[in-house]
Amino acid sequence: MSHQATRRRTFIGGVTNSVIGVTAFLITCIGLRAVLPFPKIDGGVSQKFRFFAAHKDEFDTLFIGSSRIYFQISPAVFDHVTRESGLPTRSFNFGIGGMYLPETAYLLEQILNLKPRNLKWVFVEYDELQTKWSPENQTSRRALYWADWKRVSLLLRKLTDAGTAPLWLPNLAKLRDIVLRQNDDKSTRSLLTFYAGQFEKNYTNVARAADVPDYFLSRDTKERRASYLGAASDGYVTRPNRMSPGQAAAYERGLAAAIAQAGTRPLSPYTVEAYRQCATEVRNIGATPIFLITPSTTQINIAIESTGTPGVVMAFNDPRTYPSLFRTSVRRDGQHLTKSGAEEFTRIVAANFVELARAGGSK
Repeated sequence: MSHQATRRRTFIGGVTNSVIGVTAFLITCIGLRAVLPFPKIDGGVSQKFRFFAAHKDEFDTLFIGSSRIYFQISPAVFDHVTRESGLPTRSFNFGIGGMYLPETAYLLEQILNLKPRNLKWVFVEYDELQTKWSPENQTSRRALYWADWKRVSLLLRKLTDAGTAPLWLPNLAKLRDIVLRQNDDKSTRSLLTFYAGQFEKNYTNVARAADVPDYFLSRDTKERRASYLGAASDGYVTRPNRMSPGQAAAYERGLAAAIAQAGTRPLSPYTVEAYRQCATEVRNIGATPIFLITPSTTQINIAIESTGTPGVVMAFNDPRTYPSLFRTSVRRDGQHLTKSGAEEFTRIVAANFVELARAGGSK
């Protein structure tokens, strides 16, 4: 056999072995993801998920979103209003502090994968798809566990202005700016690198070994459980404090500026696509999605499109329509309500829901 033939065989053999090795590695990674328990995530994420998994068939209504859901929707109040109105519900608050799209969409998918048999209504907080993580949080597991391709691809599309069509075509002008500029788009380059790295780490199961003993050995005390599930074990935790006079004055100025702001802010097509995916997954298990805009000063100018929305949107971001939710006396800050304000907000949401359900407008 000639020397050239030997080199060719060696090369082919090396390539074949490399392909086999990479394939085996990927299959192993996928297999591990399938059998590993839900990861240990701070902020009550894993604790709430495990509790809901153990009680999934007890609830027919779910609320999911950020602290604007966590501390502002009381299942006890919601269920009382619906029961008194002749449309009884059993609801659970799956709000998590600091949780926005795309994390919300991933966690919702994991919840629905549990196949809760009696789930009928799913309220999802409605806000813009977030692309930025603060540097101090980029190394946390909260910034990693949700980074699958469905979520990361939407972020990469938004960052590169690639659109939401099936054929992924990045905007060439945007790419040129990202590559050549050293100022505004430097952060975009960093984010692209960051999310590509998160996707790789997530699928190679970085730091997942510790989840196995945690799943079997972790024990909740009654006090710890109440800290993230609330006194009624329904996921709602109260925040009773009010603003100081100085904070109240700053809030009033911010509210006036938000009301006076001209124009509205439509959500990006990437956000709408993310919510469309959420709506499809909710409908696939026979439940109805309802998107919820909370009474936050940063959401006052969000536009509600008459067409193209992924489902029914219940909006409470207009101080003129819902002045009682924007009074200084019921605010903790521009984003959150006090305990009394949260209960009032919940009653209004429940009353609107009953009206919507009776009219058949939630389908």
